[in-house]
Amino acid sequence: MGARLDQHFLADPAAADAIVGAAGIRPGTTVVEIGPGRGVLTQRMLFLGAKVTAVEIDSRLAHSLPDRLKDASLSMVCADFLRLDLASLPSPCTIVSNLPYAVGTPIMLKLLEWPAWETAVLMFQKEVALRLVSEPGTRDYGTLTLAVQLRADAEYMIDVPAEAFRPMPKVDSGVVRLTRLKAPRLPEGLTEGEFNRVIHSAFSQRRKMAAKLLASALNLPRPTVDAAFSTSGIEPTARAETISLAQFAALTRALKAAA
Repeated sequence: MGARLDQHFLADPAAADAIVGAAGIRPGTTVVEIGPGRGVLTQRMLFLGAKVTAVEIDSRLAHSLPDRLKDASLSMVCADFLRLDLASLPSPCTIVSNLPYAVGTPIMLKLLEWPAWETAVLMFQKEVALRLVSEPGTRDYGTLTLAVQLRADAEYMIDVPAEAFRPMPKVDSGVVRLTRLKAPRLPEGLTEGEFNRVIHSAFSQRRKMAAKLLASALNLPRPTVDAAFSTSGIEPTARAETISLAQFAALTRALKAAA
């Protein structure tokens, strides 16, 4: 069951302590835990006085965990988080999760759309975790980085080696803490749809100049696109991976005005 659901259970006490510590759990903290598994994080958070709602897709784990922990502050929801109506969960809350590798990114993107949390401490496959905190000009920087930056501040907390899990995965993991922004980092008058269209078009072929890709995607003359780049403080020869979120926002506004 565990392998089929892409479950690797955290077994390292030091790593579990670090994750719970990064979440800033205090007595009375309302926590939504995604994929509690065998409860190594759950137990620690309950001990610290948190009220935990745990969402678990594996029905056997969902039924066995409350019996084993025997804590009235634990509520179980047996469901696929990606199909769950998040309005049914307590809010405001802190999010804590050892995310399954196969669905970590879509779960995080769903969380970014949900305004009910302020802090999320999430464990991903390490290469994904590095993308979330990468800087312009680096290999890991891309649309996933920008999706996070648009709505949250991201901090890389700790490495978690493969040896910390049972069964042991083939890759290492990394823990990232997200602090949600009160509003997305977009200038007034721009929609996220407009911004996302620009960044996804610019990153569609990383080796090519972003201006060329955007001229084609937006059906605009190349000189018009080059002028929008210059207005936004970006070299018309730049590739997407060198353009910051603020520059992409300015570029989106300039392209919108030129269309």
